[in-house]
Amino acid sequence: MAPPTSTTLISPAELSYLRSSLALNPPIRPDARSPTQFRPLVAEIDILPSTNGSARMIWGDGGECVVGVKVEVEPTELTADGKRKNWVEIGVEVQGQRDDDPLGVFLGMTVTESLLTPSSTLTERLAITSRFHWKMYIDILLITPPLSHPGTLLSLSTNLALRSTRLPRLTSEADEDPMFDDDWDASVPLYQASNQLPPITLLVLSVGDNIFFDPTKEELAVADCVLAVSLATNSAKDTPKVIGVRTLESGSGGIVTTAGAKDVGSGGAAVEATSMGGVKRTVVKKIIKESLSVGKEVFGSLQGVVDANH
Repeated sequence: MAPPTSTTLISPAELSYLRSSLALNPPIRPDARSPTQFRPLVAEIDILPSTNGSARMIWGDGGECVVGVKVEVEPTELTADGKRKNWVEIGVEVQGQRDDDPLGVFLGMTVTESLLTPSSTLTERLAITSRFHWKMYIDILLITPPLSHPGTLLSLSTNLALRSTRLPRLTSEADEDPMFDDDWDASVPLYQASNQLPPITLLVLSVGDNIFFDPTKEELAVADCVLAVSLATNSAKDTPKVIGVRTLESGSGGIVTTAGAKDVGSGGAAVEATSMGGVKRTVVKKIIKESLSVGKEVFGSLQGVVDANH
């Protein structure tokens, strides 16, 4: 498989044909999926015995991701304005990339923005007493870089890893130094089934008035707009709420690599941009509305993975 920064050359004629197909009513995707349909994936949890939680997911385009979660007790320190300081550290490693490659930092920020949003309850769950908390380390390994943007793959894999995370049961009193039960069978889950679940982030693009979920690299190349929509919910049965929306660079006029760079196809020759110069507000509203219904299905599917492994 090509490395994540490589370019798949697409001629101007192919770009024009792809955009015309996606702009039809109803649209036609290259792989015949419906606009809201995801590519097949395989997921499992509790695969790393030395971690507090772990998950593995293989995406439809061959991308494979493994996430491990570890925690340790740490004295609580607050910033000058009273905020929690460095309770969660997220690291992303891409197989075959240098440690100082900006791709890992970029993808790590993508995951961090949704997990540590003010609407997320992750840091509240890590408090032990007023003086101590759990310091969480989330290590994400992108074993086989996917051919499309891996944001959704990393988000869903991290969600499953956090859903499988368990913490030792506290046995000491609130005013004492924390002591824990060493029986792992007595451990408690980080996320209870009836409480707010870890957030997820879905990538959605628009072409004309049509929107598409789980876009491929080729579809990203002709998008008018690409949004990363972060969602949270109290349970898999509830309709989620939007906790964040971010724009990503669209690839109109070129190819978007997984490194976030825009490369020009057709042997380096400039490709005329096909974007119409903006996105209608009605399209953005449609993206948000569809994300709520699709997000509910995704949360339900993730719940099915958790239930199947317990």
